[in-house]
Amino acid sequence: MPKIKPLGLLYKKAVVDNGPLFALLTLVFVRQWPQYRREVLSKHKLESYVLQKERDYLDFFDGINQLLFTSHVIGQTRTRDLKRLPPHIFREFWLCSLDYLKRKRVDERLLTLLSMREDQFICDVVCSLGPADAGLLALARAEKCVLLTDDNRLFSWCDGDGAPEIGIVEHLL
Repeated sequence: MPKIKPLGLLYKKAVVDNGPLFALLTLVFVRQWPQYRREVLSKHKLESYVLQKERDYLDFFDGINQLLFTSHVIGQTRTRDLKRLPPHIFREFWLCSLDYLKRKRVDERLLTLLSMREDQFICDVVCSLGPADAGLLALARAEKCVLLTDDNRLFSWCDGDGAPEIGIVEHLL
């Protein structure tokens, strides 16, 4: 069962998986460009809890001082959904996202596939879930911080000491 923290007790540092990150970027965009909200959300379906708790979702992530993710996460983003948008909206989405990530001073890390072979635990995750999830777990372990995700499968991959802490975003709002 995930550790539940009320919104007032925010994490100082967190590694973010692609689902929550892309939902965050989508909400930031549709808040900045409300005229595109319907069109964007029709192409990129967000989880119902994200829309129901939109303000809490944004506040939760705004309260985290340091967001980290791996380059693999960006490669996993569901841009194919957004590519069905008119090119000018697609462009504005990414410009808005880049501005937000820069303002937030997000730290993007590159964890090479070969480096994941050096740690048997992480290597086992690569062979079971793939390099993107393994990289997130490796980064959260190395940074000694929470991994925020919407993927329940990652719970079974905490090590014997329960590291890293894994937070299912829906349960934290």
